[in-house]
Amino acid sequence: MTKEIMDVKEIAKYLGFGEKKIYQLVERGEIPVSKIGGQYRFLKNSIDQWLIEKVKATKPRPGTQERGKPRRTKQLLARVKETKDPLERRLIFMGLLTRETEKEGIRPVVVGGNAVQFYTFGGYATDDIDIAFSDHHLLNKILRGWNFTQEGRHWYNQELDIAIESPTSGLSGEELERITTVEIYGLTIYIVGIEDIIIDRLNAYVHWESIDDGRWAKELIQIHKKEIDWKYLEKRAKEERTWEALKKLPPPPEADEPPAEGEARLRRLAQKADQPPAEGEARLRRLAERGKRKKG
Repeated sequence: MTKEIMDVKEIAKYLGFGEKKIYQLVERGEIPVSKIGGQYRFLKNSIDQWLIEKVKATKPRPGTQERGKPRRTKQLLARVKETKDPLERRLIFMGLLTRETEKEGIRPVVVGGNAVQFYTFGGYATDDIDIAFSDHHLLNKILRGWNFTQEGRHWYNQELDIAIESPTSGLSGEELERITTVEIYGLTIYIVGIEDIIIDRLNAYVHWESIDDGRWAKELIQIHKKEIDWKYLEKRAKEERTWEALKKLPPPPEADEPPAEGEARLRRLAQKADQPPAEGEARLRRLAERGKRKKG
């Protein structure tokens, strides 16, 4: 079964390419890719959409050629509007926003719920994009030009189905050093590091008594345990007085778990049950589906 998030070897097999070809595409910025813990990761939804766009590109129509950057921006905003997957739609939008703000030497960084959504590969649901950004005048200027409407601290564009807020002006030096860089359709997005978003959820769990945030902190740890810098996470948790809570987190949410992680859990459970993998996985999938229906 194809995983929802793949490494270089897996995406090469999925696309029928050699691994060297994948690295070449990454270096040229021609394939949507994320970098987590220093390792390249590929979202299946983004890759499938990329393949569709590649097919479209082989059938040019009159009048579709790019005519400078304004046309390019318009095309990308149209792509945001057409993209159904919420995570991918927000990533494309943030890539476009980043491209505009970097002209002034400023990089917005995705924080909060949208960062959790990214690190859980869409498993966490959120309604808006929170960013750390230091120049609100510049942000307002760009968003007004894209027909956003301001309501309090939020900016909305119903046509694009995007809501954005900048609750913080910037990150600390250590946080900036650990930012995750994501590339999609030739655009770059910066997302707060995995350790720091775990600390963010832990703070809400401990200081605001939000059980759900504690569960999502646990989920983030389970998904990314191989990429996490544990010394840094421990240091930050002790600074924020959440270290003891980190060691006693509640179990992660059962429903809406990332498909790849859910798949891995099914395999582990099937092996524990001492059943043939296919039979065990089929049985466990039925149980999982039944649980989802009950929740719905």
